[in-house]
Amino acid sequence: MNYSDIHENILKWYDTHGRRDLPWRQTTDPYAIYISEMMLQQTRVQRVLEHFYHPFLKRFPTLQSIKDAPIDDLLHAWQGLGYYRRAHYIHHTARIAAPDLPKTTKELVKLPGIGRSTAHAIAAFAYHRPVAVLDANIKRVLCRFFALKEPKERLLWQKAETLLDRDAPYIYNQAMMDIGATVCLPKRPICSRCPLHRGCLGRERAQEYAIKRGGAKKKIVHKRVGVLSRRKRLFLRRRETRLLGGLWEFPELEELGDVSSSERLCTITHTYSHFRLVAQIHRIEADPRYIVPIEGRWVDPDEFDRLATSSLEKRIVEALLDADTD
Repeated sequence: MNYSDIHENILKWYDTHGRRDLPWRQTTDPYAIYISEMMLQQTRVQRVLEHFYHPFLKRFPTLQSIKDAPIDDLLHAWQGLGYYRRAHYIHHTARIAAPDLPKTTKELVKLPGIGRSTAHAIAAFAYHRPVAVLDANIKRVLCRFFALKEPKERLLWQKAETLLDRDAPYIYNQAMMDIGATVCLPKRPICSRCPLHRGCLGRERAQEYAIKRGGAKKKIVHKRVGVLSRRKRLFLRRRETRLLGGLWEFPELEELGDVSSSERLCTITHTYSHFRLVAQIHRIEADPRYIVPIEGRWVDPDEFDRLATSSLEKRIVEALLDADTD
């Protein structure tokens, strides 16, 4: 099928409604585009734009600057974005590829954390290569346009390549992202404003072709956190698990072994993407003879803000400060 009319409508729509003021759309620097793509995974555009993109690039202006920096510096700059595995991927990629990212999708997908869509985005936006991008918003547009009831990844890629405007891949892909983000909405799509409206097979039953998200309730996880102090210094250990890996955290109470006494400080409920944590916070003043049975470090309170920690640790410190001022 010839989609030239739809391509023309998409380009016209983008010229009027496209989010061309986004900073990563005002550059052809592959590194800056790569950082935006990594940040935008699982994170809203406005949040990335307002709090993270510019400060991060000021601190790390090149891929080489990331390679030269310790992982702690990178994790500290990433604080608040969540999904810290992305920061580890960026650091690993810099160590492999610096000073410059490769220019082909074949080489880009070999790098840690760069999947097919991210590789295609870098190729399309930095080099204007005729390749399709497939983010969550574009997937939804394709599902409705082609009336896909079982949108398997392989089929979605096939449809993305079928509909791609190979003469204007940069604008086309940016426009498709924006159409999904502002028009082809998950719950109330504004079909009358969509440039794909006339050719859309699912427009009459748009909700039927929205990608269904899992509706299961979040699992609740309980744990006891031990806030160990000695002469006003706090004990932290580096997290080695996949979730929040590399960040500094307070250990679980059970890991501290036989402590003489502990004071129940408070309970903090903290929500992550896939579960809800209910943490009982226990405050412990370490006996001078006590030897901590796990690896970690003692931190002065004024040093805490310079460490890469999760928002849970920050809430715990706030609770400590509140308790000390009562």
